[in-house]
Amino acid sequence: MYSMEAIDRSPAGSCQWNEEMIIDRPIANIFFVCTGNICRSPFAQGLFTKSVAQKGSKGLTAESAGLIALPGNSATYMAQRVAAEYGVDLSDHKAKFVSKDLVAWSDLILAMEKPQEDTLLANFPEATGKARIIRHFARFGSKSRGIADPYGLEYDAYRFCFLDIEDAVSGLIEFLSECPIAHEKKMDV
Repeated sequence: MYSMEAIDRSPAGSCQWNEEMIIDRPIANIFFVCTGNICRSPFAQGLFTKSVAQKGSKGLTAESAGLIALPGNSATYMAQRVAAEYGVDLSDHKAKFVSKDLVAWSDLILAMEKPQEDTLLANFPEATGKARIIRHFARFGSKSRGIADPYGLEYDAYRFCFLDIEDAVSGLIEFLSECPIAHEKKMDV
């Protein structure tokens, strides 16, 4: 549970996570961004979707994409294996590029690393004010470090990555439960 120093709800209905992030609009559409959209952002999207369903939350949706994704690629075998061990199914995941439509659809954009956030903002200035690194919401450890890319590494690297993202997604879900939530926007992505 976060202390009121960590989450401050103003009378106007805005929420403040810390001195760097004030949410003054409803959050319904979360967009996770990584490099190839085959490991980290699918982990985040899958964990978020599973958690929202388990909690019975309404009006929250998630998407994921990569800055240099090869559209149509599946999540890596190791990503699928680790996710499945934690009850997250990535078998139908297909990689896609970050697009103007996805940026416009999103209320909050969470990159896995600071250079990805910087690249996103350079290519999509309209994401200003909506983009952060995912560990901004982490419950444990540094909130400023990135999530290490497990691509091409062994099982333990994928498992560590998954659990690192799980911590941040859990913090995000807790934060969103304290903030106003809009109804889902309708859009085909």
